[in-house]
Amino acid sequence: MSFTQEEIIRSGYKLQAAPVDSWRFYDEINPIPGYFQFDWLSSRHPDLYHQFALSTVGLMEKLHTIIDLTGCDVLDIGAGTGRSAMGAAQKAKRVFAVDFYLSVVLFGKSQLQRTNLANVHYINGDREHLPLPENSVDVVINAWAELNPKEAYRVLKPNGYLIQLGAIPNALCGELTSELAPDYPWLPKDCAPAEVFNPTYPDRQDTADNSIWNGIPVIGSINIHQFTYVAHYQNYSEAACITGRLYGSKAKRYFMTREQSTFSWRLQIIMGQVCK
Repeated sequence: MSFTQEEIIRSGYKLQAAPVDSWRFYDEINPIPGYFQFDWLSSRHPDLYHQFALSTVGLMEKLHTIIDLTGCDVLDIGAGTGRSAMGAAQKAKRVFAVDFYLSVVLFGKSQLQRTNLANVHYINGDREHLPLPENSVDVVINAWAELNPKEAYRVLKPNGYLIQLGAIPNALCGELTSELAPDYPWLPKDCAPAEVFNPTYPDRQDTADNSIWNGIPVIGSINIHQFTYVAHYQNYSEAACITGRLYGSKAKRYFMTREQSTFSWRLQIIMGQVCK
């Protein structure tokens, strides 16, 4: 079943997922959903986004070296198809995975059924009105998604941790950023240099000594950990197909021309302990 962009928008959070692999067939000039429309792409084609989101695996692997989630109740805001929630569940006591789109929640639950994880609980909910009580979780994580900091603060226990995970600001599309920036005005023009995508490029750790972060009080410093992660896809054709559907034909040509099955990212984890 095909949708127009207007029908997709009207469907909102109840948008139905398309059949698996149907994202492979689309109008490259006028795709629906359009390129970079990650909310609609993930809700209409959650299998596409799940295959793409290998950078989240890298983020969660690194997070476990920074903080011990053992015994913690973790809230994953904008949990998507489950890469971050399932990663957190490797250590956490419980993970509450909240996402606004019903199709994404259903897909995430289907992925959980393929694992032996019993401590991930998917919830169809809004980041603006989180379906958890005050002071109920030890850690809030937020990977590649927006959050309402005040709502995150509300559900965190005193001295709990707020953690945001994603790309560094001048490399939002990983190693593709400088290739795509001329065509997309919302991408940074001062792109990260190519050297940071080399897997041997060193990690960087910084602190920001602010008492307020995203409008909420924090204890001590905000910690920022940057690192390089290389995602490996099945083959270069698959890397080209996936990134081409998300980012456009230039991304597809990038991987096809190089016959490259890896996708390098410069990622960052920002972590603060709330004061309440």
